[in-house]
Amino acid sequence: PYLGRSRNPARDPARPSDRMDDAATPVPWRSVLPILGVMFVDGVNMMLVFPFVPFLVRSTLRLSLEDPNTPLMSGLMGAAFLLGQFFASPVYGPLSDRRGRRPVLLSCMAVSTAFLLAFGLAESYWFAMACRFLQGLSAGALTVGKLYLVDISDATNEARIFSYIGVAMGSGAICGPMLGGLLSNLPPASAPDGPIRLVLERYPYLPPCAAAAAMAGVVWLATALHLRETLHQGDASLS
Repeated sequence: PYLGRSRNPARDPARPSDRMDDAATPVPWRSVLPILGVMFVDGVNMMLVFPFVPFLVRSTLRLSLEDPNTPLMSGLMGAAFLLGQFFASPVYGPLSDRRGRRPVLLSCMAVSTAFLLAFGLAESYWFAMACRFLQGLSAGALTVGKLYLVDISDATNEARIFSYIGVAMGSGAICGPMLGGLLSNLPPASAPDGPIRLVLERYPYLPPCAAAAAMAGVVWLATALHLRETLHQGDASLS
């Protein structure tokens, strides 16, 4: 059984007066904030690469600045993430029904972040394309996060809780391109001699991916520590 949603009388269509008569249920911020953090990271990871994708395409395919194939190949790479998400999103809802919201959400975050790092290490166009597609394929955290919010909300507070989804995703979509544009293609001369300079010379698009991955790691850890499962058998309850 679902906790919160199915057990809350405000969800019972046979009692429509509850919406008017009952006081609004307090928002369980301890559970909501980690989910909003996950959605923020999802927005960052989705939009991070767009500032530097054309440069990555030109460098990996050895295209000139005026080559007419650059826009097409950049568009295909930009669409790869969403294509993967398109195919995989319908799977994560039923999977989280069977396995639980928390393990599916944490697994999706970890795998998607690993593919983001691999994308930053890409030295060929098709490897980068594959990483981007697989990153989208494993990006089920948004889908499962919304289901988690459904589980912990009821008819008296769902409008307030769900209104923050746009804030979290929008903030991530703003910060992602800024981070990607700021940290991509850093001049190697700005780093001291040693491994860091060698990394910047060989992988110019790794720094923004690594920064986003570090951010995702912090959110993953906070989610693992503070998020409780909402899908239980028997009489277990969500505190």
